[in-house]
Amino acid sequence: MFKSGNCTECTTCGSCQQTPNVDTPILFCMHCQPSDAPCLSICKQDAFEVLGGAITLNSEKCNKCLDCEEVCPIGIIKIY
Repeated sequence: MFKSGNCTECTTCGSCQQTPNVDTPILFCMHCQPSDAPCLSICKQDAFEVLGGAITLNSEKCNKCLDCEEVCPIGIIKIY
């Protein structure tokens, strides 16, 4: 069982849905259904993609406008 107090923000377990503090945005989120995900609808660059039911961010398309950070209902998106 995942315990948030033990989180090292490694992103390997997939339970915490944290993003590492790196220059390249990384995301693998399963909180919203793709049909309802605000990040997918707001991104003008179409940088968000659905991969196996998870929402991922294609960093090559991302222009770091931060619109997605503002609409994410759980605050998982952190663009550096």
